[in-house]
Amino acid sequence: MSAIGWYNGTLGDLDRMTVPMNDRAVYFGDGCYEACLANNKRAFQLDAHIDRFYRSLEGLSIPFQTDRDALKDVLRQCLGAADEPCAVLYWQASRATARRMHAFPEGEQKPNLLVTVTPKTLLGSEQTMKLITAEDIRYAMCHIKTLNLIPNVLASARAKEAGADEAVFVRDGFVTEGSHTNIHIIKDGMLFTHPTDERILAGVTRAVLLDLCRDLGVPVKEQAFSKADLFAADEVLVSSSTLGVRRASQIDGTAVGGKAGALYERLRNAYETVFRGEMA
Repeated sequence: MSAIGWYNGTLGDLDRMTVPMNDRAVYFGDGCYEACLANNKRAFQLDAHIDRFYRSLEGLSIPFQTDRDALKDVLRQCLGAADEPCAVLYWQASRATARRMHAFPEGEQKPNLLVTVTPKTLLGSEQTMKLITAEDIRYAMCHIKTLNLIPNVLASARAKEAGADEAVFVRDGFVTEGSHTNIHIIKDGMLFTHPTDERILAGVTRAVLLDLCRDLGVPVKEQAFSKADLFAADEVLVSSSTLGVRRASQIDGTAVGGKAGALYERLRNAYETVFRGEMA
């Protein structure tokens, strides 16, 4: 099978899988998720993604009883059943299956686990991204990777309509992150990125990028930067688990970046080395 679905122990063709209507993910988006890139049936930075998954569960008070080793076994089983060598591994937990009510269900809550494995085509390293800016109308829990993604979905749809690849959220004049990515800039040889507070999700690839900067002697400043800084940057970098590290060449129809190509290539090549080494 090229696309795999798994739900509470049942594995099959993704397009034939179903979930109960009373799964609280259906009513409320009452759950959290993770996604990472897999190659040769191995998931990149899997431990870091699992750690963040359990932090999200704790942040939402979801009583998920499956331990890390058992979860890894399920994820590896799903990867092993997929035909495609390169794929996106996605999993989510919802609080329970119960009749619709806003308060948590009474009695024992049995969270549901859903996993998908879908084919992924990697972009060439020379391809740049086109971005748009969008007002950040999300709530104050962006550090938890919840299923509540309507503002992200709307922003991503607007980017697609504009012929762009991603939307960059701006709140009170400052860049936070993308609709499904982290956003960074390079200015005068230094990398700037928003600090990991409640306004952004602490990206796993973001953490890899910052480690690489430190290894290569590139100064890092975890500090919010403005929309004006975004347009004036020497390079605008986009990172995510499925994209890796890429640079933008256009924002809102205006050319950006292109002034620190050598530094970007060092970072990009270093990231590719880490990725290939872990996926070998």
